[in-house]
Amino acid sequence: EYEHEIIPVKPDLAATAGNSYFNVQEKVAKDGGNLVYGWAVWLSDFICEGEHYAVWEDEDGNLVDITPPRVPLDKLLFIPDDRFTYEGKHIANIRSSVIDNLLVDHIILLADMKDFLLGFATRVGDGQHHFSTFTGNVYNHYDALFNNALLFFREGGKLGSACYCGSLKPYSQCHGKNLPATIEKVKDTVVKMNDLANEEKAAEDSQKE
Repeated sequence: EYEHEIIPVKPDLAATAGNSYFNVQEKVAKDGGNLVYGWAVWLSDFICEGEHYAVWEDEDGNLVDITPPRVPLDKLLFIPDDRFTYEGKHIANIRSSVIDNLLVDHIILLADMKDFLLGFATRVGDGQHHFSTFTGNVYNHYDALFNNALLFFREGGKLGSACYCGSLKPYSQCHGKNLPATIEKVKDTVVKMNDLANEEKAAEDSQKE
């Protein structure tokens, strides 16, 4: 069982937002101490979210968040967890709705789908990921769906409200219709397409040898 801690946020001058892993790696190389993996916990008015994260441990064992926050804050709720280490592949966030709203459940499904797709990408820079063409197109599609659903919710949309796309159909009968089942089908297709791409690459590499 892992205990949460409230730790200070003191951004390092060389650190960049959204890059906790690299920020702490560079901090350790420069000033010593250790990198500690865990979960940064964010709470909004409708979702509690745990983001896989890295913080810096100084030589006295104190934990400090050295990554610039996306919104102003001076303290971070952090849960140390050494079970997951970053090795170049995206580690999915953990999300839970804090209200009883099926539209929020859809927003979480779409966010989880983006995490699933990021698992097939390679990180190539500050928050940048390289996808295959097919998976990249699917990611862009679900990123748009997520942003649209989030804005729809923020503007007071409900399952029975006219869909955000302008079809005049209720959201539940338009972009919200059969969303969980549709996502599962798309996941299966993405896995098959990436397996096929990997097989083709392996065959090409063997021919070169």
